[in-house]
Amino acid sequence: MELDSKNLGRLKHVADPREVWTSESGDFTPWLAENIDVLADELGMTLTVVGTEVLVGQFRLDIQAQDDDGRVVIVENQLERTDHSHLGQCLVYAAGLEASTVIWVSRQFRDDFRRALDWLNERTDQGIQFFGVEVGVVQIGESGPRAPVFEVVSRPNDWAKGVKTNPGGGAGASTETPLNQARQDLFAEILDAVNSARPAVRVPARNTNNSWINFASGPFGAWGLAQINDGRVRVEAYLDSGDGIRNKALFDKFAAEPDMWNEKAGIDLTFEEMDGRRACRIATHSAPTNLLTLSPIDREALKAWATQAFLAMYDALDGPLRLTAKAVRNATAQSHQVNAESALAPGADMAD
Repeated sequence: MELDSKNLGRLKHVADPREVWTSESGDFTPWLAENIDVLADELGMTLTVVGTEVLVGQFRLDIQAQDDDGRVVIVENQLERTDHSHLGQCLVYAAGLEASTVIWVSRQFRDDFRRALDWLNERTDQGIQFFGVEVGVVQIGESGPRAPVFEVVSRPNDWAKGVKTNPGGGAGASTETPLNQARQDLFAEILDAVNSARPAVRVPARNTNNSWINFASGPFGAWGLAQINDGRVRVEAYLDSGDGIRNKALFDKFAAEPDMWNEKAGIDLTFEEMDGRRACRIATHSAPTNLLTLSPIDREALKAWATQAFLAMYDALDGPLRLTAKAVRNATAQSHQVNAESALAPGADMAD
């Protein structure tokens, strides 16, 4: 690989993504489902894959996912230029699954289809949003490693939707409270500091009506910041792959060695199975605090603590969580396949 005097290479675009993914259904869709966090981070969302090749009417949706609130998100893929049939399929899937978010991924968006998504975002209310995303591949030099690139070419205009749905700020306008505003201001500053230290961690949009925010999603779930009822700020790895059995299996692998992970992170972690719920978490907590009465000095100290706590957890756990979550998912899929084959075997339902 040819480098300049600063050991920097030259980034080039690979002209055709099909040089990497040979087919949509057999190659690109499985890859995207496994690496949904790459797309989610670009959109500032947290996504959990529910299924692939999901039957909707007479068509098969490429990827069905859900957001933090459990709402349906559909992802339709194309390794070609956008066309009428895929636009129609997006609308069929949205109607059939009552989706809240439609994400159309294509190698190249023609202007008329980009304008169509913009028009849908302008004409629909806050219950549905449409994203157009172009996928590409970049490479360092002539023979260096390649990486996927997603570029959002159409997105909702949330301000315009809010004005249209709630003219004059009447009933149904934003319910952002002073406390939630203070929380989100703090979270935004923490994430800016995190992003400066770890540029790969993308800063999500504000979650103004909640006491938490999730980001940097992956096959294990997502990272999160929250302030809980007793006033403590929580930094967490929220383990939710969309499947309770896989979540528990992943959690058990880490909870079995708490001392090792405490040592790797350099901080005290709590391993919370959260009985009765699908998800689990690995977390650390600050002392209780009131953000509305916090002095500037104490607020800066809290921000510094949360930033360092996240960086410590992220550096120690993010890679292992992603790798282990993929291994757990593959093992679960293989187990299901073996069980299905056993059930279909001749005489499988007959006693010995």
